[in-house]
Amino acid sequence: MKFRNQKVWPAISFLIGMGMANIAWADNSSSDSGAKAISNHLASFQISCFTNSGGAQSDSDPDFIGKLINLAGSNKPEDRISALSQLAVKNSIDPGIVQRILQAAISDSDAKVRGQAVYAIAQQDCQDALLVLEQAMHDPELSVRLLAIDGLGSDDKSVALLEQALGDEDAAIRELAALKLELLSDPNKTASDEL
Repeated sequence: MKFRNQKVWPAISFLIGMGMANIAWADNSSSDSGAKAISNHLASFQISCFTNSGGAQSDSDPDFIGKLINLAGSNKPEDRISALSQLAVKNSIDPGIVQRILQAAISDSDAKVRGQAVYAIAQQDCQDALLVLEQAMHDPELSVRLLAIDGLGSDDKSVALLEQALGDEDAAIRELAALKLELLSDPNKTASDEL
């Protein structure tokens, strides 16, 4: 994959600054067989999301939940992305609904939807988040892989995955992983210091 503007740092800067990728920057011409292979593997994970306190999330607004479910089940990728973006902001939503939406989205044939699902999973307190991020690092789409790298934290497993990403064939993945590792090694640094 190549960025249309051929500059990696603006994309990485945007990722770090916004916490998610502008997926339109990446060339989204993946083969369906590659997307299905990663999707089938990701679909095997049972995603469970809880609030920070460990209790189940809940929402008292059935209209919002109904709209969210309708958007998530839409035939239009932009509607599914909209539903996922609402999950990424940690609205108080029943974990069963969150699980069903995320489970369907990580196996979506549209790379933008998969990318937004990866971002939403990283923002939620999902038990399988690291497993999903690790598998998403092998997605055929650069944008999904960048979001997976961006979603990794500072725990030992995340650091090991970032170190593994330093050997990726794609320069954007290597550079984002190196930047994140450098930022983790010096907590006083910010992404803007590097750019």
